[in-house]
Amino acid sequence: MVEAPRPSAFETFTGARSFALKGALLTNASLETLTESSSLEEFVNRLKGTPYAEAVSKLQPPYSARKLELALRERLADVHYSLMKTARDPDLLEVYYLRNIAWNLKIALKAKALERGYEETMTYIDLHSEELAGRRDLIARVLSSKDLQEATALLEGTEFGKDVAKAAAAFATNREPRVFDLYVDHALFSRIAETFAAKKKSYSTGEIATVRDLVSIDVDSYNVLALLRSKLWGVQSSESKGLLILPPFNVSLPRLQRIVNTESVAESLEALEGTYSISWPSGGGDDVIVSALEEGFVQLSKKTARRAFLWQGFTLSTVLALVKLLEFEVQNLAAIAFGVEAGVPPKQILSSLRL
Repeated sequence: MVEAPRPSAFETFTGARSFALKGALLTNASLETLTESSSLEEFVNRLKGTPYAEAVSKLQPPYSARKLELALRERLADVHYSLMKTARDPDLLEVYYLRNIAWNLKIALKAKALERGYEETMTYIDLHSEELAGRRDLIARVLSSKDLQEATALLEGTEFGKDVAKAAAAFATNREPRVFDLYVDHALFSRIAETFAAKKKSYSTGEIATVRDLVSIDVDSYNVLALLRSKLWGVQSSESKGLLILPPFNVSLPRLQRIVNTESVAESLEALEGTYSISWPSGGGDDVIVSALEEGFVQLSKKTARRAFLWQGFTLSTVLALVKLLEFEVQNLAAIAFGVEAGVPPKQILSSLRL
């Protein structure tokens, strides 16, 4: 059995802060109150009574949902980065931080593919997470590149380079810009899986089980959803096999190969029987089924992250779980902002949240 190293002062601080931040997460009742905001001004005023006060106070009216989303993501990056810098063994947290970089990169690449201008693209992007990590120059050069080909060349040699080149080739064939999501995420989750495999012997017996659960849901859901979306977006089966992250966790390679070989999304679901406990609609189109499956994985991830705080002390698993719960909270707050901006009824906004 691998014993956990004696906690350092930094680790104790990081763990205690994770529990404190977990306790400060907004309740479902608080989120419901936010959905009842009559305007974005009222939404911001209500947020000023939460841990997001500093983030939204930097904004000046008139407010927009897009600007609010970027401000909320800044706070997420700040918290993740600060926890990462005081953790005993930050390697996995550092790789998960790349999700912030990947989020912006996907927007930038899809904008290049669709030939959108720099000014328009920048309304969807905030480079704060890149500034914290010392990577602002690269993404800035990608944004300023003259076209997709130049942007792809700029990324050569980075952790995203090979996958972005494949995405550009796939886009040239099927003209589906969302393939950049598939390939950038492939680069990201490959790094996450590799880092977990390399570091798992350094984790304690109790810690590794929860960390594995969190990582496995991310990797398995990526594998399954990437294959299904490949079918929807016209990616050739020979190319979709290259998107698999191996070795998989709870959805075995034979099961994944069955998904590749099936003709339809509905048939593919049979390969998941006996893996994760997720329900999906018996009717509806392929897009509906895939969205329901994605939501099932999200709920499993949230449940696993919450459970980490019940059984673990000041360990990597609680810090990683906290980061994931904050990501879900920011997604919910952004969804509320867009709903309020569009005048969507509160109950309808509430029904769309991941609670």
